[in-house]
Amino acid sequence: MKEARENHDTSRWTFQRARRSVLVAAVGALAVFAAACGSDSGSTGPGNPPPAATPVGNYTISTVNGKALPVAIFSGTNYKYEVTVGTYALTTDGKYSVVTTFRQTVADNVSVFVDSTGGTWTLTGTAIQFTNGQDGSKDNATWDKDQLTFAETDGKVTNTFVYKK
Repeated sequence: MKEARENHDTSRWTFQRARRSVLVAAVGALAVFAAACGSDSGSTGPGNPPPAATPVGNYTISTVNGKALPVAIFSGTNYKYEVTVGTYALTTDGKYSVVTTFRQTVADNVSVFVDSTGGTWTLTGTAIQFTNGQDGSKDNATWDKDQLTFAETDGKVTNTFVYKK
């Protein structure tokens, strides 16, 4: 009986040691894999976030035609149409929403308009195509790390909108 118990104890100890060895090897392999997949830019964390891999996030208009907001995108005698604020939100499921506030001044009468819409977006390289969910119209932007740039042509006038995270 004592011999059977010693064999049982020895086999249990061997299995535990083998399991522990496999666990240690797996943890070590995972650490090597994680290090190999890490960024070349150094450490990451609150002070050093990793570079953006996708355009997902929230953006706010920083400039229109190189000027800070509010910016007149159309103006004439007794008429001015300005962009005062604007945001784009891109989600991981390929959807977007945009909200832009405009101020119109006609003969010293001021009106404020908020325009909002949404739909889907797709990324090809650095080009993003936005498809409006309401009317199917398409809009294009260029994405560069934390910035979206739109060149909107209306007749002979092109306005460049830059949104930043």
